[in-house]
Amino acid sequence: MGTKRTIIILITLAVALLPLHSEIAPEEYRNMQLSAPDAIIIKVIRVTSSGGLFSRTTNVRIQAEVLEVNRSESNLSAGDRITIVYEHYRPPKQGWAGPRSIPILKRGETTFAFIAFDFEEKAYVPAAKGASFEMPIPLR
Repeated sequence: MGTKRTIIILITLAVALLPLHSEIAPEEYRNMQLSAPDAIIIKVIRVTSSGGLFSRTTNVRIQAEVLEVNRSESNLSAGDRITIVYEHYRPPKQGWAGPRSIPILKRGETTFAFIAFDFEEKAYVPAAKGASFEMPIPLR
């Protein structure tokens, strides 16, 4: 009887201590990309970031030039300069469950941007979580 209990406890502990990782399904990221008000290609001109020393979050502010417009509810056009603000989260190495972090873009980088204008921020914000600055996810 004691051996069975020990085995059950060990199995329970082993399962509980396994690293957790849950990602949003690619179809959901694609839906977010498709429903983003603005789908453009940008070139990053300037990146500023700030965050606490022991914080997992970094506030990011991007200055970018619009190179190409696929669709835009905010009437963006090639050559426009825009500001994009967002929070980058650096998840723990193990035990993280949730959507992937929005990457910190680099100066000079050219990338897709799925964004929306935020009137409170008076700037654009990512509209597809961790897939906001990635190539469009192909439809299946």
